[in-house]
Amino acid sequence: MVLDYYGKMVQFLSESAVLIALLVSIVEYLKIELEKVAWYKPFMTTVLAFLVAFILAIPESGFVAGMDIPMYLVSALGLGLVATGVYKVGSTLARKADRD
Repeated sequence: MVLDYYGKMVQFLSESAVLIALLVSIVEYLKIELEKVAWYKPFMTTVLAFLVAFILAIPESGFVAGMDIPMYLVSALGLGLVATGVYKVGSTLARKADRD
């Protein structure tokens, strides 16, 4: 059962490259604005990424009776994990490029 949801999550992510790019872009723009606020902490970016991921993972049909809630949760979690991973790798590469 867990592997079934994992497989569906991978399928969702492979079909959602645009969502991943959109999520990374939204979070980066929000981070730029949040850094201006005194109470901002770096962990808030990750929390924000997962919140936006849960919003973007809502199915086109919305929350209707018979919707597979565990699949929605797994898809949103996977979207958040992939987007934060892509962001972290990209920021690390950008920092290394600045040092060279």
